Amino acid sequence: MKKVLALPILILACGYYSAAQTVNVPFASPKWNKQNAEVILEPYKGQESLLLKSGVIYLEDVDLLDGTIEADMSFPQQRGFPGFAFRIQDLNNFENFYVRPHQSGNPDATQYTPVFNGHAGWQLYHGEGYSKAFIFKFNEWHHIKIELHGLQAEIFIDDMQQPLIKVAELKLDWKAGTIGLMSGGAPVRFANFQYTTRKGQTPARMPVPANGTNGIITQWQVSNVRNPNIFANVDRLIREIKGNLTWTRQRTEPSGTINLAKFVQPADTSKTIVAKVIVESTTDQVKELSFGFSDYVVIYLNDEPVYAGADNFMSRDYRFLGTIGFFDKLFLPLKKGMNELWFVVSEDFGGWGLKARFADMEKISLK
Repeated sequence: MKKVLALPILILACGYYSAAQTVNVPFASPKWNKQNAEVILEPYKGQESLLLKSGVIYLEDVDLLDGTIEADMSFPQQRGFPGFAFRIQDLNNFENFYVRPHQSGNPDATQYTPVFNGHAGWQLYHGEGYSKAFIFKFNEWHHIKIELHGLQAEIFIDDMQQPLIKVAELKLDWKAGTIGLMSGGAPVRFANFQYTTRKGQTPARMPVPANGTNGIITQWQVSNVRNPNIFANVDRLIREIKGNLTWTRQRTEPSGTINLAKFVQPADTSKTIVAKVIVESTTDQVKELSFGFSDYVVIYLNDEPVYAGADNFMSRDYRFLGTIGFFDKLFLPLKKGMNELWFVVSEDFGGWGLKARFADMEKISLK
């Protein structure tokens, strides 16, 4: 099956796999689609290499599901995001590993993230299992290996015995796809590219806890995508606003994060989605709610605004990435009976998502 890509910007068990097939693909091969890239084939530091000055190249007619991707990579000390796209489903949906040369030695020097519908989600996926510090050797060769096993991955740089990052659960569905190499906005060299395919068993996803477990909201009603202007200066939700929304019930990931980019279309230009939940309280009370969001939010309780905030890239200081967690806190004045809680979430780039957790579930339940 032919794949076309234009980027917007293992745990291994013995005996698990059948016999592996390793494929070496020289960069002069016509199997590489280079139409969306500026490339030069040239020797560099003892290797026959491809200088990818901009864009992305990708393999035609490759369906890699489980197996290994390997290549040498060299890059200068400048801002960029060079790396690998894999299990590419279409031009907007793939798994992604890249490095940040300008963050050498920092906790975000390396990054795994999924890309859903053209939206990379690195602000939602950070820390252990997603990003890791690494000190780069600029303009020298690093060897990169990505081991894919079901919904897990191990990512190695130079040390092929100890993975730098262990991804406990890849976020896209377990589907075969092609492989791409990305410049990430700066020149990068690749050499000695190869991939190995293996046949694995169908994996199972980690279970999502029941809604309200440990206070975490794990089920939301999610709206269609809307223009943020309809919520501009809205001091009360009225029938005309509510009537323009349609809803689907969606589950979070096991962590409580819901990646709202899963529910949009790549062609959508509007950048606002509403996530709502009904909180039933047996009495009038105030409940503590911790939450995180990306990039902007307005929270309404029973049609009244109770919070507005911005957590976009560099909004707090020049190193703030806009990453989310249970970092913000709100005290909700719940009435006895049903309470409708809305999160109106708008996106710039880097991750469109939300998570929320009640301090306790005493005298409340989620609908």
